[in-house]
Amino acid sequence: MYRSLSFAAVHTVRPLYRRQLGTTIARSLSTQTAQNIKTNTKPRRLFKTISASVALTSVSLGYLLYQPGFTGSHVAAEAANISDFGASSPSTVVADLKNEESRIAISGRPTQELLLALGVYKLCTFQWLVEAAPHIIHFAESVHLLQPVLWFVKHTFFEQFCGGENPEECVETMDKLSKSGIHCILDLSVEADLHLDDSHVTLDDGLHQHKYWREEQRANVLLGMTKNCIRTAAQSGAKLSAAKPFAAVKVTAFAPPELLLRLNNAVVSLEKLFYDNQENGLISVSTLERALQQSLPPAQSQDQEAQRSAVLGQLKEKTQHLDYLTFRKLFSLEGPNRDIWWKTQDQKTEDDVLLTNSEMEAYDRMMDRVDQVCGLAHDLNVGIMIDAEQSYFQEAIDHVAIHFERKYNKFDAQGNHSVTVFNTYQMYTKASSKKLQMDVEYSKRENFAFAAKLVRGAYMVSERKRAIEFNYPSPIHDSHEDTNTCFNNGVRYLLGELHDFQEKSGKPLSASTAPIVFMVASHNRESVIMTVEEMERRNILPTAGVVHFGQLYGMQDQLSYTLGKNHYSIYKYLPYGTVEEVIPYLLRRAQENSSVLGSVGKERSLMWEEVKDRLAGSLRSPAKGSISASGTTAKSA
Repeated sequence: MYRSLSFAAVHTVRPLYRRQLGTTIARSLSTQTAQNIKTNTKPRRLFKTISASVALTSVSLGYLLYQPGFTGSHVAAEAANISDFGASSPSTVVADLKNEESRIAISGRPTQELLLALGVYKLCTFQWLVEAAPHIIHFAESVHLLQPVLWFVKHTFFEQFCGGENPEECVETMDKLSKSGIHCILDLSVEADLHLDDSHVTLDDGLHQHKYWREEQRANVLLGMTKNCIRTAAQSGAKLSAAKPFAAVKVTAFAPPELLLRLNNAVVSLEKLFYDNQENGLISVSTLERALQQSLPPAQSQDQEAQRSAVLGQLKEKTQHLDYLTFRKLFSLEGPNRDIWWKTQDQKTEDDVLLTNSEMEAYDRMMDRVDQVCGLAHDLNVGIMIDAEQSYFQEAIDHVAIHFERKYNKFDAQGNHSVTVFNTYQMYTKASSKKLQMDVEYSKRENFAFAAKLVRGAYMVSERKRAIEFNYPSPIHDSHEDTNTCFNNGVRYLLGELHDFQEKSGKPLSASTAPIVFMVASHNRESVIMTVEEMERRNILPTAGVVHFGQLYGMQDQLSYTLGKNHYSIYKYLPYGTVEEVIPYLLRRAQENSSVLGSVGKERSLMWEEVKDRLAGSLRSPAKGSISASGTTAKSA
């Protein structure tokens, strides 16, 4: 089953690396959308709806483009410095968060920016238009009209949801956000092919000798771009605030997708071996000896066989049973006994073993790239957020993330640490709660700080569709309510662990001593309020630096600005890249988070009321520098 899933996954992800952008996007999404539009929508009605939608955004865009000084940055132009706000009680913060009429995030923004946001949000509410977007782009490319489409995307969706085309362009946005107590996670959002041709290939690097040489060429290019992202985050962080700057990375940027699929398959196979042979969460050494023949390649020499017997013999002297964490460590691809278990004959193929020798060498090169990224970030005091991705990559990504957490989040002899690496947990998966608790326990055993970002998940539609297509159980919770419960329980669990540590140690929590540091990355108002209330109940201060909040740039600003005003640690996920490179990110956000985009009705209503008040002249601007009731510096249109 696992081999068939890996084969299917290869054919699912390969289109993401094709050269033609339009083909990439169109083939990575279902053609059923185009068929639905063709069969279920009357042409005249479709034309009228498209025309009305584009007209609305075009009017807004035309107005703001002719306004002097428009930069496209939708951050309050004269937001009050965070030092101007006094400390608030949790009850006051909760009241602010519950106040859906608050204009804290919009009262200081120029009118033209509000019009842009209104137009973009309106387009996002048309679900059929969101689904048709990749096909429209593909059609525009086929008739040589891609550039006008990209121009429109850049001056609408790109301006609303992205920080710029390079990290330097993001600095101004980061500066403005910091004045409202909001920090940034800088993200190189490159998901399409980099269009490497023969002129970019350096044959003297030795990679051309390997199976994945072109993908690894691409990975080396992305490595350099990611390092630049980290340096920019470090420079901006040092300049703007004392808060730790962050950069987001995707493990898929540093390895061929086929290799990650093979690695994922190997990790899953070992996990299956354990759970198929365990009793009450333990596997006996004797059972392990017999079970190994099911997954790992047989010993290739008498010496290798003797080494395996010696390792198992030492285990028997220490214990008769192993739990999963001990089992996982024993067969780690980064452990001292790797070659004893994993090395095989060079002529062995993918059909013979979980990982061939050449794949192990490619794995080592991938780990070296990630190590360079994490090492640079550690030296510059930048946090690394390792993004979650599709389930057929996720076990491999988790394997990489936990290894570098163990290396770079290590406690020193004095009980201090500098947390660098955060892994992401998608709580819409059925296995997420168990995985979260397992990794916390592993961090305790290995003496490193557990660092995590909790999200609901961004691939729900595609994951469920793929499970149906290939006939395996969906990894996603069956209902939205189950996902909410899992997410909130995960937050409560981590806060409970922090509370217990604080009670036992008798010391206040701090970012450099706490065993757990995590981010609540959610647009859900109820989850944010629950976290604030639980922090109060558990006596965890918002200024301790152990609990962060996160939202996407351009979304749920009301929550972000309220948290920033009240001295909670809040970050905006700030993607950047050329328009062509960022389009897949924009499409995925629109498709996979359509429920979020569709729920901004209240935010749109507030924006519209603000615009009407300004146009009607009903708002009298106070003297420059005075603070409005919503907590921001007032600014006339």
